[in-house]
Amino acid sequence: MSSVVEQSPLPTRHAVRSLLEGLVGRDVDLKETDPISNATTNLVAAYVTDTMTVSAVAVLDLAGAARLGGALGMLPKGGVDDAIAEKSLPDLMRDNAYEVLNVLAAVFNVEEAPHIRLYELYGPDGAVPGDLLALSQVIGSRMDLILGLAGYGDARLSIITR
Repeated sequence: MSSVVEQSPLPTRHAVRSLLEGLVGRDVDLKETDPISNATTNLVAAYVTDTMTVSAVAVLDLAGAARLGGALGMLPKGGVDDAIAEKSLPDLMRDNAYEVLNVLAAVFNVEEAPHIRLYELYGPDGAVPGDLLALSQVIGSRMDLILGLAGYGDARLSIITR
């Protein structure tokens, strides 16, 4: 009899790329990068188990949120670039980025691991609970990526599991 893992394993790069390509309908190239800094403009997604235990965190930079949100909504690249230049994230782009991060929960839901779902999305420019900020900077079980979104540019995404 196999035992159930108490935490979610870090997803594979292939799983992340495949999910994002299927979702936004564009090619996505992945490159490793350094962790995203604790900027207040980031989006921070908290993923929890069915027992409400935080199991994973995803951090998406502001430009990445605008680009992923724009790609999902098939918004004109010029409007996405304007939002990035103004360091703003219009509601439509934020809502679309939320949906991308919500669907991203699927990469954590593997056999013999607990069921994971998006619990809350924080930011940009909002208060992020200290425990999530601390987890977002943990070295170890993490994946730090530059997502090259065809037609939109680069997005920085960090995925951290406990």
